[in-house]
Amino acid sequence: MKKIAIIILALLLLSGCGTVTSMEDQIEQTTPKITLKSSPSTKIKPSRTDFSWNGAVTDAYFPAPQDFLNSKTLVQTDNTDKVQIKIQQKVKTGIIKVSDLNSITLEMVPKSGDNFLPIDVKELDRGTWQYDVPFKPGEYMYMLKEMYSGDGYEEGYYVTYFFGLEVTE
Repeated sequence: MKKIAIIILALLLLSGCGTVTSMEDQIEQTTPKITLKSSPSTKIKPSRTDFSWNGAVTDAYFPAPQDFLNSKTLVQTDNTDKVQIKIQQKVKTGIIKVSDLNSITLEMVPKSGDNFLPIDVKELDRGTWQYDVPFKPGEYMYMLKEMYSGDGYEEGYYVTYFFGLEVTE
């Protein structure tokens, strides 16, 4: 009888200790850390647009580039700098389940909002990517999509972020 009571007590304790994370907490783990190579303490804040996670899907909210660029305070950098993106390689998607980062895509959104331009990102080391800022001065909006392996889902999980940058000479 004591053993059964101990087992029940242990199960109650485990279930009440937050071992199961919420979907929002899981997605929060995917938030990239975006900095400038010349100034690693300078943070570029990404905004999440859409995701497909544990069966939940959000509709994409993609602001028009003019709206985004006019309403955001953009980090300024010169045209010789590089942007570094750090993304968590493993995301806890359950009590003992973990999903691995499969790939990322980065696209620049022109002011017209048409024809997203793919950006070459170079993987520096596991979890850290880098790309060159545009040479031409101006304000730029980027879309970053992170794809994670899924448990039984062919497409897996994904989360999309957007962020901006102002390039000076």
